[in-house]
Amino acid sequence: MARKGTDRSELLSSAWAVLAVWLLYCAVRLAIQPWIGWQPVGPDDWTRLLEVRDLLSGQSWWDITQYRMNPPDGFSMQWSRLVDMPLALAITVFGERWGMALVPLFWLLPALFALRAIMLRLGFNGGALLAGLVLLPLFPLLPGNFAPMRIDHHAPQAVLALATAALMLSTRRRGAVGAGLMASAWLVISLEALPLVAVIAGLYGLRYLADERPLLPWFLLSLTLFSLFLSLATRPNIELLGPYCDVLRPGHVAAFGVATLIAGIMPFLPFQHVSSGRLAGLALIPIATIPLALVLLGECATNPMAQLDPVLATWWHGYITEGLPFWKQPVSVAAMLIWTLVPLVLGYWLAGKGGAFADGAGVAWLMLFLLALAAWGYSLFLMRAAVIGQLLTIPFAAVLLALLLPQARAIPSMVPRLLATLGCIFLATPMFMSAITKPLDPMFPTQTMARGAAAPVVAGSCDYASLAALEPGLMLVTMDAGPAILGQTQHSIVAASYHRNQQPMVDVVSAFTGPPGEAQAVLRGYDADYVIACLSASDLALYRTADEANFANALANGEVPQWLTPVVGFDSGVLRVYRVN
Repeated sequence: MARKGTDRSELLSSAWAVLAVWLLYCAVRLAIQPWIGWQPVGPDDWTRLLEVRDLLSGQSWWDITQYRMNPPDGFSMQWSRLVDMPLALAITVFGERWGMALVPLFWLLPALFALRAIMLRLGFNGGALLAGLVLLPLFPLLPGNFAPMRIDHHAPQAVLALATAALMLSTRRRGAVGAGLMASAWLVISLEALPLVAVIAGLYGLRYLADERPLLPWFLLSLTLFSLFLSLATRPNIELLGPYCDVLRPGHVAAFGVATLIAGIMPFLPFQHVSSGRLAGLALIPIATIPLALVLLGECATNPMAQLDPVLATWWHGYITEGLPFWKQPVSVAAMLIWTLVPLVLGYWLAGKGGAFADGAGVAWLMLFLLALAAWGYSLFLMRAAVIGQLLTIPFAAVLLALLLPQARAIPSMVPRLLATLGCIFLATPMFMSAITKPLDPMFPTQTMARGAAAPVVAGSCDYASLAALEPGLMLVTMDAGPAILGQTQHSIVAASYHRNQQPMVDVVSAFTGPPGEAQAVLRGYDADYVIACLSASDLALYRTADEANFANALANGEVPQWLTPVVGFDSGVLRVYRVN
């Protein structure tokens, strides 16, 4: 009997269990996709597709400029070719639709294997490990980021973060080297990873402080070398040395290198046989690297968005929900972010109470807990970091369910047993807290909700593909709609929402929020051919709140200036098109 139970536990914790869960998830997602649609989900997904199309059409590996935004100069992009590579390969092999459908699902597979590695290193048995694998869809931000057609960079970032965490728990040098590789790829894709990578370096320092193997030098050496290599391999040198603060720069790599040097000589310093001596040695790293980074990076060391134009700060950046802190979120989103702490803390406490920290496992548990806690704290200030925070919380939620569910199921009376079972699930995921607080959102409207609620919005959706019937030209259109137009037509646009290119973005916002005369001046300055107004678009609704007599309201109310001519076929309905005289 014991052997049979052992075999079952081994099967549930095997790679085959991961594959089974993944295949089931893929089957469900692909089965419902026809009802959702086979197009990119949002503007960033459209732009990622445009970038890959350009690459496959012969645009240089080193050139990620979007030339149909603000032609002929184009829009400079901070995105990494690391994300383009799997998508380009999948599109080449499977075609565009299936490439976009399969790549997000493929990213889910290493995420599940990383979760399995984490849970195995924490000593999970088969049942608890399987619970962790199937919990993923119950964390609100995760299913959508691994859904077909969701091809932006958030899923790759999250997978690399989870892989870094899994390798961080290894006590071998190759684990530290692997963690440095994953962390460097994560950083090259998005500099937003820097705070959490710094936390991971600190956790390696914690391991050294606990008198374990000195793995910090290996992590930092790998981070330094691979950050340099991946940056040089995927970005033009002119960008790395240019004015932009939104990519990994030589100053970052130099700080990593100095940290590596100090960590390498640290074990040979005096008094390293006692914890106070090791702590003093670790303190040398921030003492040396922080001033160096401040000198080499300047304002880029503290705020990549330091020079954001006030117009964009007012009418654009402040309405990007995923980039805002929890106190600027709708109630249900804020509740979801805060509640994630519950399964994290409760799962860690129950693991300790259940003896999971025995036999030296306590350091690994503590490292993962502190990293997940840091990711949770980060998500309170930057909402999109919650994707990583929720992934790192899953092992703790699995512990919670593995320890509490059997007790709930053992209650003799049916009603208390049912309530206790539901209570366990409620504690393990923020999904239900988000659902419960959803009705409160309209009662406490936030600035982000003003995009759709501050001005009347015409019902219906805009079919931007229908614009392909028009003679190709340059279009003035609100920024969220731009990438979808580029993806489905041969037209060009004045601007889309990419912060490096502030003047065209400011001009678009000023045109719609200002009087018609200002819009006319913008159109003449760009020699634009068309004006596009999607009357159901939330950003157009937002622009209408700027002034009753502005250009957005003129278009919405049918008060078309004489220098615009309505295009036949687009002179009524939700999507309006005007040719510039």
